[in-house]
Amino acid sequence: MKLHHLLAACLLSLPANAQELAIGDKVPDCELTDANGKALNISHFRGRALAVTFIFTRCPLPDFCPRLTSHFKAAQQELAKTGEDDWHLLSLSFDPEHDTPQQLTRYAKAQGADATHWTFATGKRVSEFGASVGLEVTIKDGLINHNLRTLVVDAAGRVQCIFKGSDWTAQDLAWEMQKAMPAKE
Repeated sequence: MKLHHLLAACLLSLPANAQELAIGDKVPDCELTDANGKALNISHFRGRALAVTFIFTRCPLPDFCPRLTSHFKAAQQELAKTGEDDWHLLSLSFDPEHDTPQQLTRYAKAQGADATHWTFATGKRVSEFGASVGLEVTIKDGLINHNLRTLVVDAAGRVQCIFKGSDWTAQDLAWEMQKAMPAKE
């Protein structure tokens, strides 16, 4: 992997909007409901590397949510090969009215998600949480328009990397996740 490619993919400077998180900032907690209907918080994943992306399951644009989900699927396979266990992928839907726990369960199964390392969840404040990393979601006349953000959080709960768009690869994500894992003694 070429470092310049990775640097281009990661947001490495302070965002123009002071409310957005920057590299090294502590990630705020967010209340969620997982695909099993159970309450979950972002803080539940402290102590391991966490990648968070924002999707909705009925997204019709192949370069948007389906591509991010495909990247997560491939990263899941890459990370499983490492033998490490201190990582988790979290796909957050910002469409809680449609993406119910039942819908998220069906979608996760269709994606081949290993529930021990990849959770699908939603919540009333997912868009607000996403805005902290530059996610913009608008709904007009029933149509959802959004940009793309994927966040890597280190084991201490701090921002490791923020990928903009969908041009990053599963290998980029796996590499950032390995850096974000807790140090081995």
